[in-house]
Amino acid sequence: MNWESVEKRKLSWSEIWGMESNRLNFIIRATYDVLPSPVNLQMWFGKDPSCLLCTVPAILKHILVGCRTSLTQGRCTWRHNQVLRCLAEKVEGKRKSINAQPFTNQEERQLSSTFVREGDKPRTSPSTPDLGPLKVARDRQMQVDLDQRLIFPTQIVITTLRPDLILWSNSQKLAYVIELMVPWEEAIEEAFERKKLRYANLAAEAEDRGWKIKVRPVEVGCRGFVASTTAKLLREIGIRRQAQQQAIRELANTAERTSHWLWLKRADITWAAQAVS
Repeated sequence: MNWESVEKRKLSWSEIWGMESNRLNFIIRATYDVLPSPVNLQMWFGKDPSCLLCTVPAILKHILVGCRTSLTQGRCTWRHNQVLRCLAEKVEGKRKSINAQPFTNQEERQLSSTFVREGDKPRTSPSTPDLGPLKVARDRQMQVDLDQRLIFPTQIVITTLRPDLILWSNSQKLAYVIELMVPWEEAIEEAFERKKLRYANLAAEAEDRGWKIKVRPVEVGCRGFVASTTAKLLREIGIRRQAQQQAIRELANTAERTSHWLWLKRADITWAAQAVS
């Protein structure tokens, strides 16, 4: 197994000892695709390979990300939203923390250097360290497409597109457009490119209006492997070191637990979401 685009996932002995046996079994067997999916059962025992929800031959990938019945019933959307909620809580915590901090002298100098008169060129100051895109503003706002429908801030651009999360500063005219995906791990790079292209025109239009747009597709694999793009975003917005590792761990656990529930419900035509702790 060689997934170059994902972060390594480590389970400590304390985590393993405290984990339910069926969950540990799912993590290990899902990673190596040796769970008793219908196609695997056909190879092992000659059983019917059909999906129990839609009759298509069902490998593990089909059950976790591809079943049309599962998609129609909102099972994958439920998992996506659980992972998005976890990510949004981390970003919101950082946003509030930075907005509450007083400006330092270095930040004030960096902030003042971002204001450029019409016709002038921006000044560079090599002696001033890069304090990061979040730390030079205290008016950062955030919307997430969860409990209420996200409406893209009209001062940036007028669009019907609804990214999963947008983080912006009016004073900086800087916005992060964040789109989360929970794909099959081998399809992470393809998912990234598809979402990147989706917002290319929006970014160009917003930049014509004086805004800098950072489009950030991020991925958390459906079996609990967090993509490097997600780790990079966390670092970029200031969630680093132990806080970053904790965020990655929680995102991984959320994706894996919700996929485990989809696996357990693979033969149940009725659908009921489950709270994820």
